[in-house]
Amino acid sequence: MIHAVRKVKEILNRPAQWDFSDAQTLYAGVDIGTYKTIAIVVDEKGEPRAAALRRAEVVRSGLILDYVGALNLVRELMEEIRRHCPKPIEKGATSYPPQTESGNIETTKYILEGAELDVLKILDEPSAANLVLGIKNGAIVDVGGGTTGIAVIKNGKVVRTSDEATGGVHLSLVLAGHLRVSLEEAEKIKTNRDMNNSVLPVVRPVIEKISGIVESSLKDFRGMKRVCMVGGTCELAGLAGIVGSNLGLEAFQPEAPQVITPLGIALSCLGGNGDNPVLGTSADG
Repeated sequence: MIHAVRKVKEILNRPAQWDFSDAQTLYAGVDIGTYKTIAIVVDEKGEPRAAALRRAEVVRSGLILDYVGALNLVRELMEEIRRHCPKPIEKGATSYPPQTESGNIETTKYILEGAELDVLKILDEPSAANLVLGIKNGAIVDVGGGTTGIAVIKNGKVVRTSDEATGGVHLSLVLAGHLRVSLEEAEKIKTNRDMNNSVLPVVRPVIEKISGIVESSLKDFRGMKRVCMVGGTCELAGLAGIVGSNLGLEAFQPEAPQVITPLGIALSCLGGNGDNPVLGTSADG
């Protein structure tokens, strides 16, 4: 069902393409990240019906530091979607980076409740991603704006998670220093696909550190051949290839890696267990 991922990519921030017809029940998945927050609405069959993204810095190192800003941001996203939706959107889910439960679970729950959503699920980001990927044996590396989260999966179950404070913001900081531009300008350059060839050599030291984080997390798991890389930072073409080369294995990057986790968050409202992957490929290793 790669269709679902492509559908989110097509309708992201395009209200004219949001379609709520024939939906019986709607569920919202909200992913609050370092640089951006994404809300995806699916129906009772897991079909994406709306998707909206806003850029804002309310998270640092995986923790929500600006509660009011995050609350207002999620409210705005849900209000925009509801304006275009003739049906109520009353149920939702959210997530947190691995090993940040104590600082995030209650906070994210209150934020969604403040946006008038009954919270059905709060799960760690790699587990959310795996509801889309359906990996049975392997690893998911979620490189977000502030952290890199890793989940090792055995027989379809997450058996180990870890999270380190290195992500897209660190790439942008290095790029800003090298080019002597603002962090905001560096972020624009980093996300400009036409600039990939000039960006990669500059930020490679940070990618090397990300590789080291992954290697450390996987050291006790022998025989793994592939890891799947998701998260907004993985939109940088070439990043996955460098990580895979450093680790001596294949680093697989699915289509539209930044929407994998938020789509999984939305799908978690349906009670899925990852046995029916949305993507038509697997990163089993």
